[in-house]
Amino acid sequence: MQVEEFFIGIVIILVVAKLFGELFRRLKQPALVGELLAGMILGPSLFGLFQPTDTFSVFKGLAVFFLMFLAGMEMNIKEIRKASKRAVIISMMAFFVPFFAGHQVGLFFGLDNVQSLFIGLLLSITAIPVSAIILMEFGMLKSKIGNTVITAAVINDILALLVLTVILQLPSDGSFSVNYADTGITVLKISVFFASIAALVLVLNKKGAQVTQKVDLLISKLRTKEAGFGILLILAISLSLFAHYSDLHFIVGAFFAGLIFGKNFSQKHGERAYGLVSGFTFGLFAPIFFALIGLEFNAYSLADSMPLFITLLAVAIVSKVAAGYLGARVTKFSHNDGLVIGSLMNGRGMVELAIASVGFSVGILDVKLFSIAVAIGFLTTILTPIIAKPFVEKHKLGQVQDHTSEIQIINEEFDFAELNRITKSLESKVNPDEIVEQKQVLMALNKIPKIDELMSESKE
Repeated sequence: MQVEEFFIGIVIILVVAKLFGELFRRLKQPALVGELLAGMILGPSLFGLFQPTDTFSVFKGLAVFFLMFLAGMEMNIKEIRKASKRAVIISMMAFFVPFFAGHQVGLFFGLDNVQSLFIGLLLSITAIPVSAIILMEFGMLKSKIGNTVITAAVINDILALLVLTVILQLPSDGSFSVNYADTGITVLKISVFFASIAALVLVLNKKGAQVTQKVDLLISKLRTKEAGFGILLILAISLSLFAHYSDLHFIVGAFFAGLIFGKNFSQKHGERAYGLVSGFTFGLFAPIFFALIGLEFNAYSLADSMPLFITLLAVAIVSKVAAGYLGARVTKFSHNDGLVIGSLMNGRGMVELAIASVGFSVGILDVKLFSIAVAIGFLTTILTPIIAKPFVEKHKLGQVQDHTSEIQIINEEFDFAELNRITKSLESKVNPDEIVEQKQVLMALNKIPKIDELMSESKE
């Protein structure tokens, strides 16, 4: 493919992906659903205007890097360390129940062990951006349920990357035979990588302020434009290469680079660098990446595997919702709130598609399994707000009823007619300029529990 043909292709894919992404956002769906659909329309499944090529694969690899880097940047490592016991329990259940269920379904349909494990992994993922968008649409992002879902999703995706690391080390023929020498070397490399990550986190936790000051000083001395963004990219690429040479996939390094450095690598330039990464990712790489995923989707392969697809889709939804619900109930959430949490954990989206793309590129997933994974990510993302909506509405109705009950109790306990009489009496004894101030004082007194005693003192 010549350079001009590549750019023409990229422009067409980007325009169509952006249009469909905008359309789906207006329909209160995540943009990635529209971008996936754009790729399906342009690809072999419908019009066949574009075919997957090696050139597009290189671009897709770059897009995966930025997506996972941004995913790490969106997370707060301090919040993860402070994760409540509730979120940890919900995350563990919502990860491992779908994982084992998907693995068993794969084995039942004749897939080998590694493919079955990978399918289980894809079913176990919860997409943080999808969950965040849906929570924002429902106005629940900063609620107790919202914080629990997002924290559980963060832990869930970190677990997914760790399990991905293990699966990629298994023999590609599906057996569990082990070459102890090679395995020992691989384990040593991976141990060094994660030990280095832990040491880096420890250093930044203890001397983070000093490090950011030195970084700010370095950037201030540099005369090149966007030096902070350049330094952040160098750190991210270096950590990705470290992961690659540690026998891990490079997206593991990209994710941890975003998680560790993120917005906080520089006090003065961190937000600016984050804005540039976010702009490049959502403006260019993300829409093209999801469109290219849709381009590689093969509807004909999916049609030939309909029993496996329908079974996996049903298991994906039921196991995820049920596991999230059980985790919520174990941690003392109500029946309806458990259903809200379980249904909101069901969206997959970006991380699932990125990991599916990795599985396809290394040969674990064939076209059939890859198309099934894309379809499941596509449908669960659409279905999540639909499944969650009735439970969310019931949750909000319960909150309204609780507030109504509180108001009724207040009306029963306080004599507002008497309070109004006292207010008017006090207003008549003060200057007009002081009336507003007096009202504020009385409103403050009204909030004190022993208001009856204060009222009796005022009468005297």
